[in-house]
Amino acid sequence: MALFRRKRKEEEVKAPGILETKNIRINCKAANSDEAIVAAGKLLLEAGYISEGYIQGMLNRDHDLTTYIGNDIAIPHGEYEVKDCVKNTGLCVQIYPEGIAWGGGNVRIVIGIAATTEGHVKILQHIAETLGDMEMVEKVVASNPEGIYDMLAAGLE
Repeated sequence: MALFRRKRKEEEVKAPGILETKNIRINCKAANSDEAIVAAGKLLLEAGYISEGYIQGMLNRDHDLTTYIGNDIAIPHGEYEVKDCVKNTGLCVQIYPEGIAWGGGNVRIVIGIAATTEGHVKILQHIAETLGDMEMVEKVVASNPEGIYDMLAAGLE
């Protein structure tokens, strides 16, 4: 009689993908960039990408040097000091159709990033390439979560 049984494949805990449709929110509203960063951090936390300390690191990073990158996009991410709070590399996407004042610009797409040092550069490069022109930004802002996933997920895995 076996006292322990092996986990079947379907019972094994699978790490979340870098971007999942459930981590994409449309029609968001926030009073300011801090509120949007906390909301992105909570999405990353709920998805299992980070532990809670990372959210404060995201706020600190944006306060030290804005995470607004132009083209109506901000990419809040944690400062180096909280990299140990990253459990899995992942993203969340929030669409703010009305825009948020952020770092001297207006932001409609917020992409929260939780990444190891190695993964960070690849993700930033992918975002820059994918959302490099305003036509694509407009498509993302006007889309639904599945459409946003299709536009942004290719090349991330």
